[in-house]
Amino acid sequence: MKNKRDETKIEQDLRQIADMLLLNGTLASCPGLLHGKMGIAIFFFHYAQHTDNELYENYAVDLIGLIQEQIHNNSPADFETGLAGIGAGMDFLIKNHFLGAENDIFEDFDNRMYRAVMYDPWLDFSMYDGLTGYGQYWMMRLRQQEPSGRACECLSHITEQIVEKLPSISTKEQTDVYCFLQKLHHISGFNICTALSKQCKKWNMQLTDVNLSFPRLGNSTVGNIIRKFHHSQYFNSTPQSVQMKQIPDLDMDKPPDRIGLLTGYAGEGMLRLTALNQSNTKWMQLL
Repeated sequence: MKNKRDETKIEQDLRQIADMLLLNGTLASCPGLLHGKMGIAIFFFHYAQHTDNELYENYAVDLIGLIQEQIHNNSPADFETGLAGIGAGMDFLIKNHFLGAENDIFEDFDNRMYRAVMYDPWLDFSMYDGLTGYGQYWMMRLRQQEPSGRACECLSHITEQIVEKLPSISTKEQTDVYCFLQKLHHISGFNICTALSKQCKKWNMQLTDVNLSFPRLGNSTVGNIIRKFHHSQYFNSTPQSVQMKQIPDLDMDKPPDRIGLLTGYAGEGMLRLTALNQSNTKWMQLL
């Protein structure tokens, strides 16, 4: 049962978070999902719905416009700051009816992400900086009829790279590779090979410590809560919810050092909206 005092405190925190982001959101140099304008836009679309205040929706739309002005054919492709994450954020907003779907909105994204997978040098297999992050983008695009051919080609290529370098995949990257393969395995038409299936089972047995899983999430309040959510989703099959008691009071004397979705004000705001049942946990799957 919800505690009215807790609800009031969370509403006060949300107003402070919104005020801080209104002052600083458009000044963020990064257009990306985790630390920049895309994550902030996701918060403001949800907060506008919660407050029924058009000001916040208009601000979110302005942020999307600024993102579109910043990106170009040679923008970084990575999930953390670049087009893979921005594309995933756009898709999230469209699927949740915050933005209208335009037929050509992803055309430039597709061209850049195809080049990133098939031709550009890549860093590693991590989600935020490497190939499995590119894979997150192409799994999203696989649902669309026109780009599905490219999506299949890119996802197959990523899987081939994993098979080729399977023995040398670092412990730090194993969780990201495991989750990518698990998602891919449940997509119609994609059956991962026997070697990968065996390796997935082995990793599933090894990745049992929630505190050691998903190192990419760091040690922020948002990251630690989402770590438990992901761990239950991939390793325990027990859905987790965000409880008010999990969320520390927002200390304005020691505020988050960033404004984005993973370690900053936007993520702190989304946690509070989720605790108030004003947002579901689907946004957590972006991280």
